[in-house]
Amino acid sequence: MTHERQLIYTWLMDGDGFGYIAFGSDELYARGALFSALRLLHYCPDARVMVLTDRPSIFDGYPIETIELTAERQTEMSFGNRYGFGIKAAGIVDLLRRCERLFFMDTDMYPTGDISRCFNRISALSSIMWRCEGRPKAPYRALEGKGLSIGGHILTGDETMWASGVLGVHHDNIPALQLAYAASEKVSEIVRLHTPEQFCIGVALSQDGRKIRSHRLPIRNYNTRGKKLHARKRIGAFFDLSGKLSVEQQVRQAAGYRVWRAPLDLLLQRDIWHL
Repeated sequence: MTHERQLIYTWLMDGDGFGYIAFGSDELYARGALFSALRLLHYCPDARVMVLTDRPSIFDGYPIETIELTAERQTEMSFGNRYGFGIKAAGIVDLLRRCERLFFMDTDMYPTGDISRCFNRISALSSIMWRCEGRPKAPYRALEGKGLSIGGHILTGDETMWASGVLGVHHDNIPALQLAYAASEKVSEIVRLHTPEQFCIGVALSQDGRKIRSHRLPIRNYNTRGKKLHARKRIGAFFDLSGKLSVEQQVRQAAGYRVWRAPLDLLLQRDIWHL
């Protein structure tokens, strides 16, 4: 490796990073990532923020590093468009290549306080995920006897499931994440759910003395139907009103902007069953 390349590599690997992956026809994903990043920059002003996205122009002018996600790369990551969540599994590896410790959040997650202490809990043997969901759903039992493995562990479908709405992981665990990504293709062909990505990541990061812990950080989300409908309107209104302000002003505005539902909002959504 030349000296110049070594310097570039060292810069890319410098320190800790927060990451998002935002892609797809629904602009809420990119706008959600930007809104979350603005709140993050309020609570953690020195945060290094990276976004893997097919809409890099949305982040122009903000102190955010973008990695363009081309249509060709999306097809490759999703195993020929057969499993869309493969893009998330592979994209996390792309983000992690650029830092020593990564704290990743889904675009519908946003901080409500300083979350920088997350990095103190991330090491080669310790990772963070959203929450432990226990044993996976019944369709995973179909994995037993199929001979699929992750890192030498033969999958039975009885392994612990961890939710991946947030993921804190060390650069040294890239090989484990690559094994999880590769396995997610075969698992998704057997288990017709959206969760093989997080299932495989949880298995991979629980091997060889590694442990996973819940995040326990001030983070909220809008990952259910009712929450998302409300957040879509609120985030759209935020950028309509504040999008032309300076970055500093947007950071301040985002910090005090309510995305969660007040009692009146819940009342107005009383016809929605899945809140």
